[in-house]
Amino acid sequence: MADTLAALRSLMSSHSPPLHALLVPSEDYHQSEYVSARDKRRDFVSGFTGSAGLALITMNEALLWTDGRYFLQAAQQLSEQWKLMRMGEDPAVDIWMADNLPKDAAIGVDPWCISVDTAQKWERAFAKKQQKLVQTPKNLVDEVWKNQPPAETNPVIVHPLEFAGRSVADKLKKLREKLVKENSRAMIITALDEVAWLYNVRGTDVSYSPVVHAFAIVTLDSAFFYVDKRKLSSEANSYMKENGILVRDYGEVSSDAVLLASDQLTASSSNKTPAGFSRNTESNDGKATGNGAIPSAEFVNDLIWVDPCACCFALYSKLNADKVLLKQSPLALEKALKNPVEMEGLKKAHIRDGAAVVQYLAWLDKQMQESYGASGYFAEAESLSKNKLKDAKRLTEVSASDKLEEFRASKENFRGLSFPTISSVGSNAAIIHYSPEAETCAELDPDKIYLCDSGAQYLDGTTDITRTVHFGKPTPHEKACYTAVLKGHISLGNARFPNGTNGYALDILARTPLWKYGLDYRHGTGHGIGSYLNVHEGPHQISFRPSAQNMPLQVSMTVTDEPGYYEDGNFGIRLENVLIVKEGNTKFNFGDKGYLTFEHITWAPYQKKLIDVSLLAPEEIQWLNDYHSKCSDILAPYLNQSEVEWLKKATEPVPA
Repeated sequence: MADTLAALRSLMSSHSPPLHALLVPSEDYHQSEYVSARDKRRDFVSGFTGSAGLALITMNEALLWTDGRYFLQAAQQLSEQWKLMRMGEDPAVDIWMADNLPKDAAIGVDPWCISVDTAQKWERAFAKKQQKLVQTPKNLVDEVWKNQPPAETNPVIVHPLEFAGRSVADKLKKLREKLVKENSRAMIITALDEVAWLYNVRGTDVSYSPVVHAFAIVTLDSAFFYVDKRKLSSEANSYMKENGILVRDYGEVSSDAVLLASDQLTASSSNKTPAGFSRNTESNDGKATGNGAIPSAEFVNDLIWVDPCACCFALYSKLNADKVLLKQSPLALEKALKNPVEMEGLKKAHIRDGAAVVQYLAWLDKQMQESYGASGYFAEAESLSKNKLKDAKRLTEVSASDKLEEFRASKENFRGLSFPTISSVGSNAAIIHYSPEAETCAELDPDKIYLCDSGAQYLDGTTDITRTVHFGKPTPHEKACYTAVLKGHISLGNARFPNGTNGYALDILARTPLWKYGLDYRHGTGHGIGSYLNVHEGPHQISFRPSAQNMPLQVSMTVTDEPGYYEDGNFGIRLENVLIVKEGNTKFNFGDKGYLTFEHITWAPYQKKLIDVSLLAPEEIQWLNDYHSKCSDILAPYLNQSEVEWLKKATEPVPA
């Protein structure tokens, strides 16, 4: 690590102009949350492996900013050469740079790895002291990373209409209508899941996210797909042709952005009408033009649309700033509103996934009793002995989570995990986004809480579920905390709210039972989830963060419900289900707004022995019993006899 910092500082000194500081973001060229091995530059320089963070290297300091999910993990992983900066507690990176770097300082960054929004925010902060953001022509980390993994060359996979539910033609038509409405003649699409969703393709370039490293440019009469052409089979090439999509090399997006800016990017190689573009298009004044092209005399659509949070600064810099529409991508909301095929697929995927989780819990219960003398999932007693069996039989956080993956892999349409499984025991469960490693992970302990947050990718849907269990005798404090988390989970899941309500307004419902005891958690409460796409999906969220105010919840959105509580050095608790937003069917309709509520589509029991029933209200007990009854009915057909018996016991009604 010291050698890496020294090598980077040497490059910073010899750079023109010399750099006072270098920023190393977590993101790739597409501002992705999860990135491929080649793009883990921040991990490489800092040693911190979490999915969110930003490294800043000056000539004599190295600092890393990350959010509350990763405070404990970062503190453990960073060497003494690094200083941890806690987001929300320490000064933000732009403020720190403006205050601590000299006047006229040059701060370097690879413009491909930061968004327009972030770059502009930093530039505003730097202006106070005439500091400047310098776009480095090469990524300096790549220059010193000797064994950097190669770029992925995995095949592009066509995602069938039977799972996608909407054709490319339909999606392009809708996008072009939005372009016309916003006086735009083109859009540059950079977010990997948006490119995959728009063109109905998937891939394996990024672990856990079924996406392809690609860009798209859509104009009023053309659609371009920028990808390493080695990834396209003859079938995929034919598919692109059939849909009027022009394939260009991945790197050509840069020069094509320049052509687009001067209105010279054309589909010269194709005279066909691209998919989704009607020859009877309406011009901006609503009159049909007849031949499909918008006459230049009437043509006022001269803006290029880019999403400031998703588009990299490098591409934006090639456009004329006064001709750019900086606005959230219309595809973000389109993708979040699941069509009926996607909705049905998600529900089916969650049922199969729930069956795998129940199989896992039943298996784990048996193993904990046999290997550790634990009282098990149902009974409450101290373990008899932890040292009675050979090492070969011992369970670790990793060997246990591998078994869960095995159960999932046996299910129809399984395509891998949707994120690294958070299999965590005792104090490790207090590390919110803990990622166990085979060499260093903990052994399971029947006398400690076990938290498992996991999910899978299926062709018909993406899943994300968390359950927290104890195989010995939980303390009254652990029970009280678990019950408070459960109460918040139930409260949010049962919410009814008027149309127009955002996730910022709902977040309090999950926290109120914890606040009653002076407890809380440092992460958001809910995120959207993709349809065989990213496990974390916007644009909506349920969170205390102000960004959760930007998008109201709407019918057919998916969102997780995952409150938690984490006691550093002791234990962690989280409960998570995926919900679908649906019509509320309220008795009254104040303000004629229409009311919404949620439908749970995740199925797995909550551990009754961790619940202090005396703290539950009668309606909460009723909800729990109803949910458990459905759970048993829905999952039983997917289980063998012993698993069904286990589930029946796990879902027996709690006495009121």
